[in-house]
Amino acid sequence: MVPRPTRPALAVALALAALAACGGRPATTDGATATDGADDGAGATAGADAGDDDGARPDDADEPEDGDGAAGGGADAAADVPDVCVEHVVAEGETLWDIARSYGVGVRAIMAANGLRERQVRRLSKGRVLRIPGVTQAVPVLGAAARAAQLRASLPPLTNAAYHFLAPGETLWDVARTYGRTVDELVARNEFTDDDIRGLAVGRPVIVPGITDDQVRQAEPSERVGLVHVMGRGETIWDLARAFQVGVGQIMSANALSADEARLLREGTELFIPGVSEDRSGRVRRETTGVERSATAQARRLGLGTPQCARDLLNGRVKRSWIQAAGETDRLPGTLRWPVAKGWYVRGWGSGEGGYHLATDIMGEMGWNVRAAAAGLVAYSGNEVRGYGNMVIVIHPGGWVTTYAHNSVNFVVAGQRVPAGGILAELGSTGISRGPHVHFEFIFRGQLCDAELLFRPGVRHRNGRIESLRYVTWTDPDDRPASIRCAARRHHPRSRWVENETPEDEPASEAGGADAPPDEAGESAEPAGTPPPEPAPGP
Repeated sequence: MVPRPTRPALAVALALAALAACGGRPATTDGATATDGADDGAGATAGADAGDDDGARPDDADEPEDGDGAAGGGADAAADVPDVCVEHVVAEGETLWDIARSYGVGVRAIMAANGLRERQVRRLSKGRVLRIPGVTQAVPVLGAAARAAQLRASLPPLTNAAYHFLAPGETLWDVARTYGRTVDELVARNEFTDDDIRGLAVGRPVIVPGITDDQVRQAEPSERVGLVHVMGRGETIWDLARAFQVGVGQIMSANALSADEARLLREGTELFIPGVSEDRSGRVRRETTGVERSATAQARRLGLGTPQCARDLLNGRVKRSWIQAAGETDRLPGTLRWPVAKGWYVRGWGSGEGGYHLATDIMGEMGWNVRAAAAGLVAYSGNEVRGYGNMVIVIHPGGWVTTYAHNSVNFVVAGQRVPAGGILAELGSTGISRGPHVHFEFIFRGQLCDAELLFRPGVRHRNGRIESLRYVTWTDPDDRPASIRCAARRHHPRSRWVENETPEDEPASEAGGADAPPDEAGESAEPAGTPPPEPAPGP
């Protein structure tokens, strides 16, 4: 069998074919080869700093998943190389993504035709000549400002809302803070997915409900809230998220990073960290909003938000006043939303050695959000309970309690009300965890219950398939469906944390339960009647 060509081999083949069609090798206006210009310019745009770019990768400058040109796959890829091309002279302020979008050619195809490496893409200099494969005529290239003007003119009029256009480094959280709105309100009004949120680019319109055009406040770069951080040796974007308590998705959005770019960050790279500030003593803190300050005061009055409150809830001790604060009804929500919109099932209730794992684990991608399974009141948001890492606990009307652990960063505070599907945190791997996922616990009247039959649209697998189960609804607190299993919290049979735990005032049967590491083992179990699971996350 003939081996398939590697990606580097394909890149060379495509580049040579395109250059032959244009009659030579990649060159600049002074006759130097394209690779000779590796250090031309000093920013993302020609003759401009990176901060003046529209974010390097516009949200609609789509590349095929396997790339065009150099990154294309398949043994016959070279046969598809176009036999024509034109030369384009880079103008002031143009980026490779501007050029690719204007010509309708993939970025990687242009890179291959000009022998450009990844590190050269952000360093195009004014006057450089680029060969554009597959086109026969030069076209004008629209920069970020021109595209934004075209976009503004094409947007439909709004009622009781106005468009805010994202400035460099601005995130959805910044917009929410600017207008006194919640992120959930903006997400709902704009119908954003998690991928939309982490991929928001400079100039992207965001609909802000409840304001007029006269009330739109476009942030100037000098007004942005945040810090510039220079990546150190060995640092990752996950390290920055933990250190600054800012979401990976927020950092990606503020710096216009794709998922691949975020994974390949190198020492010396400058990143804007949004939503944080530094005081005179050099301490960095996250900026809080009026909504968060009001919620914190409410939590203090109710006795929520403390480590002891978290332990009480994890062990099923819920005060009546907390349930009443969560909602003026004794009816249960009935169903639960899948906590990570596109996340996939890893392990379930009763899995692990001795069936100790009475929870559901759900994995997802970098920057995806963890969402409330039902409307309720945030009772705890912190990392003081051993093993759970960054954790959010929500009390729901009627007395349900849901827990979301191992988050990269929490976005809510105790005392804050959240709608069903409201953003609570970002998927992570803090605490005792074997990989990025959310550990979801469903607690009622002192027991941990199997939530799988309550999930809507259902238990989701990595391939997108929704598990075919006999899903049920539970609204009466005194009439639990027979198919929903519940049990007292169980110890991990070999946990080093549980052996010597003696939490205050806990019955012997519950001792250590609140601090038991939820995901120390890697065993997996699917719901009854399901095929084998996806592999458990590695260490």
